[in-house]
Amino acid sequence: MLWVDHQNYFGPDRRRVRAALRLRERRHDDCAGTPPPLTTALRQLRMRVIEARGPGAAVFADRAHSVALLAQMNSEYEASDTLSSLAMTAVRARESDVRPILYEGLDRAHAALATYH
Repeated sequence: MLWVDHQNYFGPDRRRVRAALRLRERRHDDCAGTPPPLTTALRQLRMRVIEARGPGAAVFADRAHSVALLAQMNSEYEASDTLSSLAMTAVRARESDVRPILYEGLDRAHAALATYH
């Protein structure tokens, strides 16, 4: 599975067929590549906690869902569940400061990794 790590999107490549030339193609650069290691994705998500308030909460939640999908692809189901719940927490409490809760949840997700122990 190819993975896209771009400023506007982080997650699996949603394009089904790679055409050489498509009319009205919105993506000019091919940013798809191999998925990042899960620990790297978790570190990058931790850096996004700072902006996880107001409109940034939705951005954090989208990225947390993608990292949860990446954890599930790596058979890290407990970490995936933790990350999914963090995404819901960020969206539900978008106007309040839930950064300490998000940091605590990321610590739990990182500790739940089987490859980390």
